[in-house]
Amino acid sequence: MINCDKKLTIRPRAVATPMPGQRTFLHVDLDAFFASVEQIKNPKLKGKPVIVGGRNSRRGVVAAASYEAKRCGVTTGMPWLEAQSKCPSAVFLPADFEAYAEYSEKVQKILGKIAPVVAQASVDESYLDLTGCQRLYKTPREAGEKIYRAVKDQTGLSISIGIAGSQSVAKMASRLAKPRGMVEIPKGAEKNFLASLPVEAMPGIGPQLGEKLRGMGIVTLGQLAKVPNDLLRASFGVYGPFLRAKARGEDTWELEVTETIKSIGKQETFPEDVRDFAILKRKLFELVEKVGQKLREENLYARRVAVKVRYADFSEEGTSKTFRDPTHFDRVLFQYAEELLSNTVRLERSIRLIGFSVQELSQQTPQLDLFRTPKAERWERFYSSLDKIRSL
Repeated sequence: MINCDKKLTIRPRAVATPMPGQRTFLHVDLDAFFASVEQIKNPKLKGKPVIVGGRNSRRGVVAAASYEAKRCGVTTGMPWLEAQSKCPSAVFLPADFEAYAEYSEKVQKILGKIAPVVAQASVDESYLDLTGCQRLYKTPREAGEKIYRAVKDQTGLSISIGIAGSQSVAKMASRLAKPRGMVEIPKGAEKNFLASLPVEAMPGIGPQLGEKLRGMGIVTLGQLAKVPNDLLRASFGVYGPFLRAKARGEDTWELEVTETIKSIGKQETFPEDVRDFAILKRKLFELVEKVGQKLREENLYARRVAVKVRYADFSEEGTSKTFRDPTHFDRVLFQYAEELLSNTVRLERSIRLIGFSVQELSQQTPQLDLFRTPKAERWERFYSSLDKIRSL
């Protein structure tokens, strides 16, 4: 499976107008997603503290933790040495992004069958717009219960759901629902729910923006809700009035999702541990071919390649290289990848996995000089024909 790391940006449509009191949103958040997938993959881990990521280097950090580990005080982003001291009995596992992408896709298919409008915000959370679905579901909670059961029955994952008349309040409600719960903020109660909360409690208001608001004397969302739009527009541009609407529970615009592919990668685990460079090289070439084909399918060009290996003890090494001219030709990508592999791998240690990825992607055709253009066009035709053959 090719792993595409995508950046999804959700924002209101510029032409849409808010309709307070008339919209219904659900925010669906997968509970301890990475760790939960690992517990499903290996049922022996059920009920045990599981920590994903972090242990591959002394500077590693926790990517995700099960609720059993969270009860010990482990949090996402915590250095693994600190996590180990807080939870000595925890099982540390490397991240399996292919599995996480697979389960995320399963959940999206379930949501798409239940709600007419689904906007995936990240690999483990989505917004659903249930406006106008009264004939399908008597209440939003009925829809939420159907989603909860379907996700649990079909994937084994548990979710938390927030229900409200605005997107931001729905997300805040899902936080309160964790784990495995459902919280509904009644329509018309959004403003009161938000009023006493600090400005940083609102999704989208990070430390820097929160500090700027506090510098203006705006400490709570209730205070932000009362600031005139003109003043907020002067301080924050077009985003200012949107901040006020969120603080009033009125961010009820139609959702517009922009999706950008940040990286494309492929990794494979060997049936048996390997110490033969020729075998590693052949497998790397296979990965480059698959990633290169995906690049061309998406009409993307890469300026950076990365290679990693995972040893038998699950420790990893990796390196990357940036080059001047973007490309999606296998032969060029492999030239850089082989060089990185030669400089990275230590054959005195057995290798269980090898991975290859491309980054710094763009859709703009590389600017080639006059003398190279015909040759580049021939290679484009060659790979176009090759991709067609591979797809047969």
